[in-house]
Amino acid sequence: MTEAEVSRTLAIAWGLAAAPQRGPKRELSLERIVDAAIEIADAEGLAAVTMQRVAKTFDFSTMALYRYVSTKDDLHQLMLDAAMTGGLGPIGGGDWREGCRALLRGLVLGYRAHPWVLDISLTPDIHMMPGQIRVADLGLGAMRDMPVPETTKLAILILISSVAQGHAAVEREVLAGAAMNDATRALIEEAVTVAEFPNVAAFVRSGSYFGDHPGDHAGGRPGGPPGAAEQGGEKDIEGILSFTTEVVLAGLAEIVEHAPGPEPAATTATQLAPPDALAAAEGALAAHIELRKATQQRLRDLERQESGLVKARDRAKELAKAHSKLT
Repeated sequence: MTEAEVSRTLAIAWGLAAAPQRGPKRELSLERIVDAAIEIADAEGLAAVTMQRVAKTFDFSTMALYRYVSTKDDLHQLMLDAAMTGGLGPIGGGDWREGCRALLRGLVLGYRAHPWVLDISLTPDIHMMPGQIRVADLGLGAMRDMPVPETTKLAILILISSVAQGHAAVEREVLAGAAMNDATRALIEEAVTVAEFPNVAAFVRSGSYFGDHPGDHAGGRPGGPPGAAEQGGEKDIEGILSFTTEVVLAGLAEIVEHAPGPEPAATTATQLAPPDALAAAEGALAAHIELRKATQQRLRDLERQESGLVKARDRAKELAKAHSKLT
């Protein structure tokens, strides 16, 4: 296979397009270029990512970057592929429900960490990029014991990725948007009448449409407890994500229950030759090691947080004792 047989973006992503022999110092690489572009996008948005801006990060000319990346669109695709898989760790053991739940949530968290990804138009090549194939590998691994045909598993992957993207877009544009001011709310309350919007009007009148909760004072507006709107919003976002996830899993469970089961050919195809079986076993072991390391790191983080909470509790206890003596 030659570079000319595949798109330039795929050739770059898979390392088929060789790095330039002559270039602006050896410390410049495709990985560093993509990482720098992601940092800019995280801080300032996708519009701030230009070839000139990224080159300036390394104190190189813009032409130096073109030796590694042909166009800004190529760079965007590489950024998307790297950003959406960088934080997606190995999916732990358990049944397919746990795996699919972890995959969906992991993708949504990726969009939350890098919301500018939603501004990048998808291309047919994106699904063949190494990062996206890694996501597919994780997802299919999570569905290893799901008794459905291979074509169904691939369809489920598309479903989960589509739900994650759509949910993340709603979070960014609606759920996590700026707080509604009093004037806007008053406008909606007046404009949404029972006669014209009979089903929505009741939700507007109760405040549910604006995210109010029982006990809130005007949804956290002036007069309510400080921070009520923000805290309620965070709970809403997590609650809606959990609801979305469980609805998807319930639907998948229904499909599994009535599925015809894996095709015999698919079962035969999974019998690997000894070298491939060894490579698969090594990959599974490496993934498990990464999962263990991530779990251990999470445990250490929780222990540090617990230590801080204990110290805060002890300080509060001392202050409470001192206060009781004064009174």
